[in-house]
Amino acid sequence: MLILSLLVISYLPVFAQSPSSTSVSSIPITVMTDKSFYSDGDKMIISGLVKDQLNVPISIVIKDTNQNIVLIGQVSANSDNTYLTQVTTGGSLWSPVGTYEIDVTYGSKDRTAKATFVFTGYHFYPIVIQGVSYNATYTITNGTINSITPKTDAKLLQISVDPTGDGTLVITLPRSLIDSKTGNQDGPFALQEDGVVVKFEESKSDISRTLTLPFSSDTRQIEIIGTQIVPEFGPLVFVSLTIAMTLILLYAKRQLSLYN
Repeated sequence: MLILSLLVISYLPVFAQSPSSTSVSSIPITVMTDKSFYSDGDKMIISGLVKDQLNVPISIVIKDTNQNIVLIGQVSANSDNTYLTQVTTGGSLWSPVGTYEIDVTYGSKDRTAKATFVFTGYHFYPIVIQGVSYNATYTITNGTINSITPKTDAKLLQISVDPTGDGTLVITLPRSLIDSKTGNQDGPFALQEDGVVVKFEESKSDISRTLTLPFSSDTRQIEIIGTQIVPEFGPLVFVSLTIAMTLILLYAKRQLSLYN
């Protein structure tokens, strides 16, 4: 009995609903997702069970934190009374970050279920240089980022991508990490895809620059080239200079005391 009770208790929250009966077979429809957190461009698997076959599609509606509809879809129940579909999270409608709701309806209002998940928005990618982490944020469609490698000597960031088709990368880079200047004025970055110069769009703020660049299904490497990248004089260099100056001053003071 104890084991049975624990199984029932652990099972119910998975489907994010509170059925009136402990028997799963009495629930008209259930819904769940494969993860609890999603970022922009992630693949979400929505699945569940239906009690009976009604020969009508299951309606799926996703709402944001303000109960605005961001996605509408349908899926059919399988012969074993299961259903499963995949959607891509993110896009122009998915602007708020927070808890989103999935509502599924199977034929009528008395055959509904709900589940929730957290939409985190952008992906964060920490770029560590000499022990200091600089967070780049990005969204990507039809692909994933494998790595972002800083090349300080060449003043560039090397991005390894794995496309699943033609897509778009939107990446926000802090100016403290990389920037492009002509004198005191902002200059354009140079962008290359597999060594070929490409066009892109850009928006700016005082602390960051956001680049929007399309890529093809054949792209494997993207390079963002600026005029300055940390550390031009990194933290360890400043520490070394400070220690050196201190030693020089101590030596000079000692020499003066010897002559006096």
